[in-house]
Amino acid sequence: MNEQQTEKGFYIASLILGDLQNRLNPTERQELETWLQENGDNYKLYEDLLDQEKLGNDLNELQSYDPDAAFERLSPRIFTNEPAGKRLHFRILWYMVAAVFILVAGGVAWFVLNKPEKSVPQSAVIAQKKTPGSAPDSKKAVLILGDGSNIVLSEMNNGDMAQQGNVIVKKIKNGLLEYKLTGESTATSVLNTIRTPRGGEYEVILDDGSHIWLNSASTLQFPVHFNSPDRRVALTGEAYFEVESSVLPSGKKKSFIVSVDNMEVQAVGTAFNISAYKEDDHSQTTVVEGLVKVNRNNKTNMLSPGKKLIAKDATVTVEDADIKQEIAWKNGDFVFKNTSLNMVMNELGRWYDLDVAYDKGVPALHFSGEVQRTSDIKTVLQMLEYTGGVTFSISKRVITVHPGKK
Repeated sequence: MNEQQTEKGFYIASLILGDLQNRLNPTERQELETWLQENGDNYKLYEDLLDQEKLGNDLNELQSYDPDAAFERLSPRIFTNEPAGKRLHFRILWYMVAAVFILVAGGVAWFVLNKPEKSVPQSAVIAQKKTPGSAPDSKKAVLILGDGSNIVLSEMNNGDMAQQGNVIVKKIKNGLLEYKLTGESTATSVLNTIRTPRGGEYEVILDDGSHIWLNSASTLQFPVHFNSPDRRVALTGEAYFEVESSVLPSGKKKSFIVSVDNMEVQAVGTAFNISAYKEDDHSQTTVVEGLVKVNRNNKTNMLSPGKKLIAKDATVTVEDADIKQEIAWKNGDFVFKNTSLNMVMNELGRWYDLDVAYDKGVPALHFSGEVQRTSDIKTVLQMLEYTGGVTFSISKRVITVHPGKK
């Protein structure tokens, strides 16, 4: 770990505190967003720091751990670029990591204990995590307005929530947000961000009428009003899009473009699904209706209904898609069809907000089956155990996969 990485750790800690206290400027807000989207571990750490129960446990553990053990536990979560075999086990480095952690933890504790009661909070903490293994309370997300204000959507009543220029943001019902232009079109370039935690999902209707379903552990950034020739949004994670046609005064149709995983997915009026989770090591675009053009690495592919494009590293392939399986999450189901064990566990971990670990000797299995996403995690795991190839245990928010009995 070098001096630059140490400084970055302290700086990220200060950004998280600033986020909680609603005092980030637009540049700092963007820096925090960039760090959160670098990988799933960053976002998981951010969520953990807002979990009061886990926070208390971690602070107690800090007092009982020896420096080497504590350093090994915490440093990979903050300094992610240092090779494990080259970490320096100096006591002073442990104190640096501990200081970063305590700085953030102390700020969270102060915020939780001192935040005022408001009917519409200007800065909000992400919803508390559910009990491990319970059926998810799924309609939850955080909305980040153009001025950096955070709104926990699950805590808000239906009705108008904010006005940005001539655009009203309204919560229509639990799990559905709508943007409405109330006056003449303006040249505003204000961006909003909606972020779902693990175990959460949400829907948003943009001001052009396009309807987007956001899966768990996903982020969508979009303008409050589309006023340019193209409609552009940015996605990490997974979302299903139903795009409304929109026409320029010249009569030309306005494209709808999604920036995701180093590529652009372009549509005019169509329905499609994009999945681009970092832990899955690939992205996937599936067309349900209409036509979609995908630009990646200076190459263009046109996709028709029933086709999917899989992008991994520098490789792009186009295959037939099983539409039912690809959009099962949107319809409240898990549908596995010859799906690898790793992909199954990634999906379950995101939805039930649990980490996954593997014992040695776990075979490379594939699964087929269907189950509702409202099912208890233990029920889902029991179904997977029927194959005889693996067994599971859950402890401290971690699912451990064991090889089945021979």
